[in-house]
Amino acid sequence: MTARRVVIWRHGQTTYNRDGRIQGASDVALDAVGLAQAEAAAARLARLAPSAIWSSDLVRARATAAALAALTGLEVSLDARAREREFGDWEGLAVSEIGQRWPDLYQRWRAGEDLPEIGMETRDRAAARLAACVREAAAAAAEGSTVVVATHGGVSVCGITGLLELDPVHWLGLRVMRNAHWAVLEEGGRRPPAWRLVGYDLGDLDGQPGLTPWA
Repeated sequence: MTARRVVIWRHGQTTYNRDGRIQGASDVALDAVGLAQAEAAAARLARLAPSAIWSSDLVRARATAAALAALTGLEVSLDARAREREFGDWEGLAVSEIGQRWPDLYQRWRAGEDLPEIGMETRDRAAARLAACVREAAAAAAEGSTVVVATHGGVSVCGITGLLELDPVHWLGLRVMRNAHWAVLEEGGRRPPAWRLVGYDLGDLDGQPGLTPWA
């Protein structure tokens, strides 16, 4: 048996990423830099000869996936389970503004807490849905093949943590990947966890913005 491989790919830059605004489930398009990032990353990922491309249905992920589809001739399967975490009342706001208006909640969030009281989706829920999407995408692929899932920064951290069978609420050992960068997971074989992380925040593309966990 040859292990399947899954590439979890964060979308390119948007104006919200550039300006340090919380994006969450808001449907924000790639900017010119983000489109260029997606095209450059797609040229590298195409060398992996993926057999399938899945994507969040939000426009920034769809446009990122489309860059790879154009090179491979594959159709993109859209799946809402690959969407970014919802951030409720904070979506669209600059992080600096949040710190000023909600100082206590902001400090709790920076310390790693979920804040369902503002409409923020919990890490465990986000982890469960993205992990389910990845497992389904992999199960539909042939042994030894590579599947690419275009998604978002925050939910990627949660989903990868869940796939590694770690606690997505309390284990905070992964930072958010840079725009248009990706992680690679392979089936783990006979012993758990079922998936193993073999590469993270890959790409080394130029012109990257700062790390932003609100994707």
